Amino acid sequence: MAGHKLFFALRPDEATAERIASIVTAEHEARGLAARLRPSRVFHITLHYFGCFDGEPDTHIVASAERAAAEVVRPAFDLSFDRFTSWGGQRAARHPFVLTGGQGLEAVRELRDALVERLLAHGLAAPERDYEPHLTLRYDKRPAPAWPIDLPGWIASDFVLIKSPQGLTRHDVIDRWPLQG
Repeated sequence: MAGHKLFFALRPDEATAERIASIVTAEHEARGLAARLRPSRVFHITLHYFGCFDGEPDTHIVASAERAAAEVVRPAFDLSFDRFTSWGGQRAARHPFVLTGGQGLEAVRELRDALVERLLAHGLAAPERDYEPHLTLRYDKRPAPAWPIDLPGWIASDFVLIKSPQGLTRHDVIDRWPLQG
């Protein structure tokens, strides 16, 4: 049986994901770059990554994560992106090309911190490192130039727990939790 990644995320609805993909493709083409985007159906912003499991994710971790998520009380919020950039040094084998958001993703950081606080209270591990919220668009062997953009995201009205079977470019939603108002 193939392994699964397990993570919490924010996901755009289908129309928003398609809008983002269309704008990003046009931005790439205007700069003479091939877009080669990941499928928009897997666009997301990771809130917490549990890792990759051999086979199905650990049921104890999933149950604890679900209990912790149910205790998160945060308002719905707008999020937006302000920059295209690629990450990884010159020697990296694979460069993620991402949308980042500065102030436009501040509420994402606050939600992530609230979620991690509840995960810790339920005995789950803290993230291995603090990371910048982002939406990964593609991977490339070479870094791409960065440029600013004013790109509306979406209204985050819920967050989800996802298991992703390795190698299938698929995200299976285990559960979702609403963000109020």
